[in-house]
Order: sequence, then structure tokens, then C-alpha cells
Amino acid sequence: MSESREHDLILFGATGFTGRLVAERLARAGASAGRWAIAGRNREKLAALGFDVPIVVADAMDPQAMAEVARRTKVVCTTVGPFSKYGSALVAACAAAGTHYCDLTAEVHWMREMIDRHDATARASGARIVHACGFDSIPSDLGTLLVQDHMIATHGRPGDKVTAYYGAISGGISGGTLASMFAIASASKDRAVRRVLANPYGLDPDPHKKMPRVADEATVGWDARERKWTVPFVMAPSNTRIVRRSHALAGYPWGERFVYREVKAMEPTVKGLALGLGMTAGLVAALAATQVPWLRDQLARRVPQPGEGPSAATRDKGFWELRLVAEAGPHTVAYRLADDADPGYASTARMLAAAALSLAHDELDAAPGFTTPARAMGHRLAERLRDAGLVLQPA
Repeated sequence: MSESREHDLILFGATGFTGRLVAERLARAGASAGRWAIAGRNREKLAALGFDVPIVVADAMDPQAMAEVARRTKVVCTTVGPFSKYGSALVAACAAAGTHYCDLTAEVHWMREMIDRHDATARASGARIVHACGFDSIPSDLGTLLVQDHMIATHGRPGDKVTAYYGAISGGISGGTLASMFAIASASKDRAVRRVLANPYGLDPDPHKKMPRVADEATVGWDARERKWTVPFVMAPSNTRIVRRSHALAGYPWGERFVYREVKAMEPTVKGLALGLGMTAGLVAALAATQVPWLRDQLARRVPQPGEGPSAATRDKGFWELRLVAEAGPHTVAYRLADDADPGYASTARMLAAAALSLAHDELDAAPGFTTPARAMGHRLAERLRDAGLVLQPA
């Protein structure tokens, strides 16, 4: 990106609930945030936020407006979802303009569509397009890189397998995340979308390359090494595919037989088993309900809407923890990631702000195109997250 741009960073969707939290993180960064601006479709709402930065008025559904936004900045950071509904024009504009981009999506089918449509354009223009820069999927993606680095430093070789165990989590799911889940459920009526969602390597550069057979966890299990019950983790269908794309983009440095899996860990007690069974049954029921239009509409009316979220006091009571274990023959190492903030709101805002600032200001050597948090920013992002208060360390 050789030409001068008016802004280093434009935050699109700043008036939304998560957008406001990201804006607060950028404001807290002070001068180190550089020349940043806030954007959205309503000038009065943007001005009411009270940030002393430029305001850009643009509608996500207007391709010409999105092209103008992309031309004015080095990086666009967006929280405007569901992204399959509101995000396509902005991704296309950034890919064409050579503008780096990051978002919060977990919509696998939409990411696949954007890759297929715009990856060649982004590689030619020099744009790094980085999806999934929040709780979905930075802990999984960056954590896998860090635990593999730890395995190599400790035993001289990467793990053949990494398992991510999401532990204690407290915090509400965001309205935007729920809206994205409903969008995925609606889109899955399409047979081509179902094929993408069912493919564990659906986000790989070549989603049809012969790779180890893996499947998302679907039942309650017992992990003898960790001595814990395991249950399906709700975001694994997105997180696992981001991790596998990172590995593929890197040229399979951990071997083409490398396996990544992701679960929610429960305490090794009767109560833990009961909770696990309840969570699994609830997840299955919720997924089934999203396939029935009238039930999906009823659910949508009873959950937080996009732009809504809990109070600061409630967010501050949230927390999450992730333990990743790499295995190489008889050797194992573990790595811990954690935050003392609500994962869907406060912690996600920390992650997205860190990703945006890294794209805008860090010396990055990752190739352009549609990439991932670990591939695009890697250890520079880990440093920023530690500075933001997250725990990233060997366990």
C-alpha cells in the first residue's frame, strides 16, 4: 500500500454495541492508534458517541459508498453483521482497493463465498482480508500457533495433534453472534451451503484436498488424559475451520496428517456429566429449532438483538479460559489462554481492536489475500493481546 491514505483505520459499525466497545479500546490507545475514524449510516448517532475523531457516513448496502470508505483508509475494521447480509460489498471494496480488513464473522459459508470471489483480487492489490478476529476465532487460531511453537521449542518438533479444551466460561452470547447463527441456519437450506458447512476443511485453499478424516464433536465423551468430560463446543464448527485454513496457508508446517479438534471441558463429576448432557441436548435442540422457520422467528424475538448487550458491570464479571494440548508421540505440552472479561463483548472488543491496530501499524510479513489471525498477525497480535490484559502462556 504505497499511496498515502487519509486514515490509518476506519471502524465501521461504531454505533453498534460491540462497535462502541471497540471504539472505546481505540480511544484508550491514544496516539498509538494513529489516525482513526468512525463510520456508519447515521451521522447523528455517530456524533453522539462523543469520540473526538472524524466521522464517515456510509451505508453497508451501497457498493459505491463502501468503495469510498476503502479508498480513504489503510484498514477497515467492521462489526456490522450478519456479515452475509451486510458485509459483502465492504469486503469486495477492500479487496479491490488494497485495503486491509478485519471482522468478527463466524459465518463459514459466507467466508467461503468471499474467498472464492475476491481472493485473487486481494492478492493482486496487496489487501489482507482477515475474518474471525474476535472470540471466534482468535483464541483457537492463535492458541494453536502458540502451543505448536511451545512444542517445537520443548521437544524439537510440532505436535501431530492439538486439542483445544474450552473450560470455564461466563458471559452472554452477543446479539450479533446470534443473528449470524440464524443467518447460517437460514442459508443452510441451500445444498451447496450445506456441503461447505459439512466439510471440516471447507475454508482451506483447496477444500477438496485429501486430508485426515475428522468430524466436529457431537456427543458427550470422557478424556482420560485430562480426566474431564467433554461436550461439543458451540463455536467449534467455525473455529476448527479457521485453524485448518491457517495450517494450509502456511504450507502444512505441522504435516499433512496434523489433526485439530475442539471441545468444551466439564468437571469429572456426576454434576459435570449431567451439565454436559444438558448442554449437548440444549445445543441439539437449538440447532434443530433454527431449521424450523416459525421456531427460528420465535427464538430471534427472545434473544438479544444486534446492537444490544449487557451492562458494564455484567461484562466485567465475565471470563473465559482455554487450554490447548499438543501431542507428538509420547510428548505433550500445554498452553493457556484466558481473559477476565465477557467473551462475546468485552474480550471480543479487545481482540478486534488489537487485530485492527496490528494490521494498521505492525510490520507484518504475511502474504496478502484472504488470511487468518494467526497467519496475518501471529506473534505481533499475541503481544498486543498480552498488553490488553489477556493471558497467553505455557500451562
